[in-house]
Amino acid sequence: MRSDVRDLRRLWITAGRVLRRGVLVGAMILSGCMAPDTRPTNKPLVFTTGSIQLRDTQNFGDVGIIIAFSGGGARSAAFGYGVLSALADQPSPGGLSRMLADDVAVVAGVSGGAVLASHFALRGRTGLDDFRRNFLGQDVEASLHTAFTPQNLLRGYQGGMNDLSGFPSWLDRKLFRGATLGDMSRPDRPRLVIHATDLYNRNPFIFDRPSFAAICSNYNDYPLAYAVAASAAVPVVFAPVTLQNFSKSCLPGDGGSPRAQSSARSATSLVEREYWNALGRYETAPDLNYLKLYDGGLVDGIGTQSLLHLMGRPAPEPLPAARARRLRHLLVIVVDASTRVGGDLSINAKSPNAPDAIVAAIDAMINIPNFQSFDALQNRLPVWRDQVIRWRCAAQRSGKGCRDLDVGIVRLALADIADPPTAKRIMRLHNRLTLKPDDVDFLSGLGRRLLIEHPAYRQFLQRTGKGMPLARSTPDLRRGGLVTARRITSMF
Repeated sequence: MRSDVRDLRRLWITAGRVLRRGVLVGAMILSGCMAPDTRPTNKPLVFTTGSIQLRDTQNFGDVGIIIAFSGGGARSAAFGYGVLSALADQPSPGGLSRMLADDVAVVAGVSGGAVLASHFALRGRTGLDDFRRNFLGQDVEASLHTAFTPQNLLRGYQGGMNDLSGFPSWLDRKLFRGATLGDMSRPDRPRLVIHATDLYNRNPFIFDRPSFAAICSNYNDYPLAYAVAASAAVPVVFAPVTLQNFSKSCLPGDGGSPRAQSSARSATSLVEREYWNALGRYETAPDLNYLKLYDGGLVDGIGTQSLLHLMGRPAPEPLPAARARRLRHLLVIVVDASTRVGGDLSINAKSPNAPDAIVAAIDAMINIPNFQSFDALQNRLPVWRDQVIRWRCAAQRSGKGCRDLDVGIVRLALADIADPPTAKRIMRLHNRLTLKPDDVDFLSGLGRRLLIEHPAYRQFLQRTGKGMPLARSTPDLRRGGLVTARRITSMF
C-alpha cells in the first residue's frame, strides 16, 4: 500500500514537472509568435533624375495660413476637423470659389493631430467629408489589440501590443491608400510637417527630406501611413516604427552631417542646437544602426517645436518659396486638444489605477513644455517675419511690396474652456482612437465655434478685406470671456 502511494506521489511530481515544462515551452513558443513586427520600413537612398513639377503661383493669393494640430487621439482629430470646417466655409480674399482652407500653406500635426494633418495635406478641403466618414466615423480600435489580456500584456512586454499589421495597415487601407511622402510634394498641396520621437536622440524626427538625407534613405517612396503611425505610436500600446540608418553606405557629402554641424554651431538655443546635433549623429554615431520611433507627443505635444526647427533653417522655411513671395497676410493657428488640469484623481485619497496614473504622469511631463513651445513660437514669429522680408527684398531689385507682410497667431485650446458642463464633458473624452458620433459632433462644433469667435481671427479677416464671420450668438466658453497673451498675440 505504501509503495503504491509512493508510486502515485512520484507520478504526480513527474506529471507536474512535465506540465510546468510544457507550459514554459508553450509560453516561449507563444512569445516568439507574438513578437511584434518591427522590421525596418524604409529603403536606402537611390539617386534618380525625374521630372520637376513647377508651382503655378497664379493659383495662390496673398493670404496664407499655417496650422498645427496637437496630440490627443481622435479627440484632437475631431477638434481640429471643426477648425478646418470653419476655414472651409469662409470665403478667401483670393476670390472665385476659393475658401480659407485652400489658403493653408503649411499643416503640422502630432499623434492624433498627425492623422488629420496628413489627410488634409493629401486630400485638401474637398476631402474633409471623407475624413469624417473614414476616420472619425470608424471604430478604429476594433482592429487593434487594446484590452489588457495576458496575450496583449505579453505583446506589450515584448515591444508593443500592436505592430505594423495594426494601425499602420489600417491607415493605409482606409485613409491614405498607398500614398507616400513623395506624393506630398505636389505643388497644389500644403507643406506637411509631422514628426515622431527618436528614442536614441530624445529628439523629434521630422518626416522631411533633410531627415531622410541624414540617414541616407529614400524619402519619396516612404509610406505616409507609416509616418503617421510612428507619430501616434504610444509606447507599449504600439511597437515602434523602425527606420534603418543607411548613412554608413552613403557617398561622402550625400548625408546631412556637414550642414547639421554648421547649423548646430549657429543655433541660438540649446533646443535648436541639440536638434541639429541629433541629425549629425545619424552619420557619426557608431551604434545608431536603427531608429526606433514612438509618439511624437513625447518631445512636442502640439507640433509647434517642429515649426520652430524649420524656422531655424534658411528663409522662407517652412513656407514654400512661391507662396512666401506673394504673401501679405499670414495667420498661424495652434489647435491644442489637451485637457485642462483636474479630473477625478484628487477627489479622494484612493490611489489611481495604473492606466490613469500613467496617462496623468505623461500629461504632467509634457504640459509645461507645450506651453513653453507655444511661447517660443509666439516670440519667434516677429524675428522670422523679418527674415522672410529680407529674403523677399533680396530677391527683388525694386523691393516694391516686399516688406508688406503681417503675421498673427491664434491658440485654440480645449483646456481654456471654463463652462462647467462643457469642461466636464471634455474631461471624459480620453486619448482614444475611437469616438462616439455625438462626441465627434461635440468636439468639432467646439473647434468651429472657438475659431469663429476668436478676436485674432476676426481681426485677420478684417485685414484681408473679408470682414467679420457670423456674429456671436452664444456666451464665450473661455474663462471669463477674456483674451490673454497666452491665447493671442496681435498682428506683427
